[in-house]
Amino acid sequence: MREMNALLSTRVDKKRPDIVDSLELHIRRSRDDDQDYEAAVAIENAIYPEEPQSVESWRFWDANRDPQYFFQRYVGEVGGRVVATAAIGHTSWTYQPGKFFVFVAVDPRRQRRGIGGAVYDYLLDELAPFEPTKLVGHAREDHEDSMQFLQNRGYRPVLRAPKSRLDTAAFDPSPFEYKVQRVLDSGIAIKTLAQLCDEDPEWKRKVYELEWECLQDVPTTDPFTKRSFEQFEKMTLGNPHLLPDAWFIALDGDRYVGMSALWRNLVTDRLLQTGLTGVVRSHRRRGIATALKVQAIRYAQDHGNAEVETDNEENNPMLQLNIQLGFKPQPAFVDFEKNLTPAV
Repeated sequence: MREMNALLSTRVDKKRPDIVDSLELHIRRSRDDDQDYEAAVAIENAIYPEEPQSVESWRFWDANRDPQYFFQRYVGEVGGRVVATAAIGHTSWTYQPGKFFVFVAVDPRRQRRGIGGAVYDYLLDELAPFEPTKLVGHAREDHEDSMQFLQNRGYRPVLRAPKSRLDTAAFDPSPFEYKVQRVLDSGIAIKTLAQLCDEDPEWKRKVYELEWECLQDVPTTDPFTKRSFEQFEKMTLGNPHLLPDAWFIALDGDRYVGMSALWRNLVTDRLLQTGLTGVVRSHRRRGIATALKVQAIRYAQDHGNAEVETDNEENNPMLQLNIQLGFKPQPAFVDFEKNLTPAV
């Protein structure tokens, strides 16, 4: 696979004198060095400043990806400065042999100059040897240019997942205390991952299987792919975002029946992000999810975390639970798909 120099021509916008009528764009594979990572993360944070990411996070994910799935990062440079970050790869979480994700992000100061389109075309050339049959991407609905970018290239929206945020200082647990107590009185115990590490020799395997069982009811366009236990250990239990005392597990005797986890943000202590919250089907409609979420919010309050963020598919009942708890809706991310083979 090659590098590319592209000459992009765009019209001069009379109202935007910063836009030039031509520029030279160089696209290449990302290097495993701080300079490329820092530039790419800076672009992502300029686009989504409310959810800052870190070089440490990106390095961790890249170093621990399952090697059986293809993945590659790229950067686009103008005058030696990184102005775009991109990636392609198998959707390892919903793996299908011909299904690939395509990701392109352009420095906001360099958008609307044709850079995103040139990088996208380059990525398609890189994917061609794999003979892809389906491409997937995503965009946040308040970023109209990003939504239009995908739609102009034949993608269609297939799933909408609103984000929501909770101001922890404003959360009053008292309306939910009776539900929490009812769960505890029914014989359900709630413990943290940190506690179970000390108490249950089988905790790793049980959490691994609980996660998989709960994932079966998370809305998705294609079935989830079960990752190996070894990948679970590396990507989840070895994750720098992990907070063992903020991962809550519901137990019925020695059986793990529900979970809700908060993950730390490596850039700011103000924000915690909710991972998977779920309850096994045999224990639904008993208030267990509410009890788990209340415990998690209390943790955030006790540790001075100002906000908790989560996201849910718009028809997922968990979204309504979050709204009841006081989470405020934020712009949704929309998943897009493009089928490359004709329907049979």
